Amino acid sequence: MIRTLLFALLYSPMLLAQPRWELMDYGPFLSSSVTMPWSVGGEKPEGITLKGITLKLGTNAAICFDTDLCRYSGGWTGGWLQLMGTPFDGTHRPPQGSRPAVNGKLAFHSLVGPGTSSSGQWTDPRPEPYGPLPKAWAKYTGLYVHGDRVTLAYTVGDCAVLDLPGFVDDPLGPIFLRTLTYGPCNKPIEILICSADDPVQVKTQGGPSNVIVTKTDGRVVLRLPEVTKPSTITVAIGATLPEDLSRLKPVGARLIGEKDLSAGSSKPSIESPGLYTKNFPTRFAQKVQTKGTLGNKGGAYEVDLLTAPDKNPWNSWMRFGGFDFFADGTRAAVCTWNGDVWVVSGIDESLQNLSWQRVATGLFQPLGLKIVKDQVYVLGRDQITRLQDLNGDGEADFYKAFNNDLTATPNFHEFVMDLQTDPEGNFYFTKGAPLLGTDYFDPISAHNGCVLQVSPDGQTLKTYATGLRAPNGAGVGPQGQVTCSDNEGIWTPVCRLNWVKPGGFYGTLGTAHRIPAPTDYDKPLCWFPFAVDNSSGGQVWVTSKRWGPFEGEMLHMSYGKCTLFHVLKDEVDGQVQGGVVQFPLKFESSAMRGRFNSRDGQLYVAGLKGWQTTAVRDGALHRVRYTGKPFASVKSMHVRPGGLEITLTMPVEKGSALDLQNYNLQHWNYKWSEKYGSDLYSVRDPSKIIGKKGDLKGEAVGLASVDLSPDGHKLFLHIPTLTPAMQMLTQFNLKLAQGGDLPVEIYHTINRIPTKKE
Repeated sequence: MIRTLLFALLYSPMLLAQPRWELMDYGPFLSSSVTMPWSVGGEKPEGITLKGITLKLGTNAAICFDTDLCRYSGGWTGGWLQLMGTPFDGTHRPPQGSRPAVNGKLAFHSLVGPGTSSSGQWTDPRPEPYGPLPKAWAKYTGLYVHGDRVTLAYTVGDCAVLDLPGFVDDPLGPIFLRTLTYGPCNKPIEILICSADDPVQVKTQGGPSNVIVTKTDGRVVLRLPEVTKPSTITVAIGATLPEDLSRLKPVGARLIGEKDLSAGSSKPSIESPGLYTKNFPTRFAQKVQTKGTLGNKGGAYEVDLLTAPDKNPWNSWMRFGGFDFFADGTRAAVCTWNGDVWVVSGIDESLQNLSWQRVATGLFQPLGLKIVKDQVYVLGRDQITRLQDLNGDGEADFYKAFNNDLTATPNFHEFVMDLQTDPEGNFYFTKGAPLLGTDYFDPISAHNGCVLQVSPDGQTLKTYATGLRAPNGAGVGPQGQVTCSDNEGIWTPVCRLNWVKPGGFYGTLGTAHRIPAPTDYDKPLCWFPFAVDNSSGGQVWVTSKRWGPFEGEMLHMSYGKCTLFHVLKDEVDGQVQGGVVQFPLKFESSAMRGRFNSRDGQLYVAGLKGWQTTAVRDGALHRVRYTGKPFASVKSMHVRPGGLEITLTMPVEKGSALDLQNYNLQHWNYKWSEKYGSDLYSVRDPSKIIGKKGDLKGEAVGLASVDLSPDGHKLFLHIPTLTPAMQMLTQFNLKLAQGGDLPVEIYHTINRIPTKKE
C-alpha cells in the first residue's frame, strides 16, 4: 500500500499542470482493458472490455472494439478515455481505477458475449469469461492504420470481414457508422450492432438487397446473406438518422462517393474499407536525433548510454519494455510501456548519430519484443502482434494478430512479459498472476502465472509451465534452454531464477493449474536475497567471443537493483542449481531485457522505471561494452562431494587462497508459504528464525581447508558439513597473482549434493 501511494503521489495530476500520460499522443487507437460506464465495483468482467481497442473518431467521439468477442462494446461522444492504471497514473485498483475508462456520453453499447455468429447461436461458448471465441466461430486478425482511420479485420466462420468505423457530427445528432466489406461466404453471417435497449435507430445502405436488421434476444443484429464475391454495406447508428446515408461524411474520410461494387446494388457507398488497406500515408515523417554517451570508468566493462528521444513531437513516454536488433546490427526496434514501437538507427562504436523513428502506436502495455527475419513481433497483454510495413516507409501499416489466444482478466498485475524464441522458432513469454493485496488473488484465468509457448506460425498457444507470480523476464539459450525469473510475494519467499522444464510447477499455488494442488515445487536454479535482487528481470546468454571470458554463459538482470549478474549454473543428477555473481555495473534505468548484437558482439540492456526499483531514469537503453582489459571474477562453480569447486577468470596468489581467514561462508533457508516474503530460517532447525527479511547473515558454514590448482585458477573449498540449503553466501577476498584484490560474493542455492566424485 505504501508503494502504491508513493507511486501515485509521484505522478499525481495535482503535482503537474498536465500529467505526461495525458500529454502523450497515442495515435488513432489505444489497446487496453476499458472500464465501461455500467461497470459495478470496477472489477467484474461483465463491466469491462478486457481486450479493447479504443478508436478515436475525430475529436468528439470514440468507439471500443473487443478483440476477444469481435464486438463493439460501446460508442460515445464528448471525449476519448480517462487514462488510469499502472502505465498511466500509477493507480492499481478501484475506486481510483486500474485501467482506462470511457470518458464521454455513451450512445450505444453491447453486453459481454459474441459479437458475430454464423450459426444463429449467440450463447457465449467459452469455458470462462476470458480469452477469445473459438477460431471456428470468429477470429480477430488485425487492423490497418491509414492516417487517422483504422480498419479492423476479422473472420466470422470462414467469412473475412473488413470493418471501418466512422462518425458524423450531424445536425440531426451524432451518428456512428460502420462500413463493412464481407465475403465471399457460402452461408449467411450475423453481426451484432448494439443492445436492443439502446435509444438509437439502425439503418443500412448498400450491399445485397436482402440485408436484414433484426432484434434477437435483446440484440440488434445485422443479418448478411451469402455472397460469391466481396460486398460492402454501410450501417448507421444514431438517435435520428437521415433517409439517405450517402450524404454523411465521416470525420477524416477521404474516399467519399466510391461506387459500391457488391452484387445486387449500384448505390454509392459512403466509404470502402478496402481502400484504407493500401496507399498508406506516412504518419511519423519526423525523426529525432540524439547522441549517445560512452562510459569512461576505465574498467574491463563500460556502460554506454544510447540516449533516448525523451523530447519528441508526440510526447511519447520512453519507458522501454523490450527490444531486439535487425540483421544489420546498426538498427534496433524498441517498444515502450505506453504502446509505442520505435526504431533506433546509427548504432555504431561512437553512438554519436542515433536516429529514432516512431513506427507503431497504440499497443497494449508491450513488455516484450523479438525480431525474426527482420519482422518485428511485439508482446502485449492481449496478443503477439506482428508489425507489417506494406509500403516501405518504415512504419507499421498492418498490425497482424499473430497470436491472440491469450486470456486476460481485469486485474492490473497480470502483466505479460518478455518475448524469446528457441532454435525451432517457437516463441516464449510469461504472464503474471492477478494479485489483489499482498496475500490473495483476484479470479485466475487459464494462462495466469504461466510460461507460454507459441508455435512458429502463430497458430497454437500452449502452457509450457505453471506456478508463477510476477515473472518479469525470461530467457532462451542457444540449445533451447528456457529460463524465467519470479518476484517475491505470496508463495514466493524471495526472488528466484527458474530453469524451466515442460510441465514444471514453480511454487505459486494459486497458479498451479492442476488438481490436486501440489505439495512441493520444482526447485529453482537459485534464490536471491531481498537485498541482492528485490525484483528480477530477464536472462540472456553470451553468444560472442568479443564480450570477455563468458562466452556460452548465462546472465541475469535485476529490475529492482538495476544491475547485471553472471549465472553460475551447476547440475547434479539432473537437478539444476547454482548462483550468481554481480558485475560491478549500474544502469540508469532498470535492467529488464538484454540482447547481444551480432555486429559488434556487445551486450545491450533496456529497462523502465515503474515501482520498486532504484532506477533514476524512466527508461534507458544501454550498451555493456567489453574493453579488452583483464576482468577478475568467477568463471564457474560446482558442488562436489565434500565441498565447492570454483573456477576463476584470473589466477590468484597461493598464500591468500589458502588462508581461511579470507573466507566467509553462511547459509539459511526461507519459508515457502502464502505469506508475502520470508524471514531467514535455520538450515539445521527449520522452525527457527535466524534473521529478518533483507538480512544477509545466516548460520556459519565450517570451512576445513582450501586447495588451489597449479595454474591458480581453481579453488576447492573443503566443507565437511556441506548440506542442501535454499540460500548460501560464499564470500572471499583474495590477492590476484599479478597484483590487486579479488573480492567475491556468490549468492547460490544447493538443491542436491553428489554422493560420489565424478
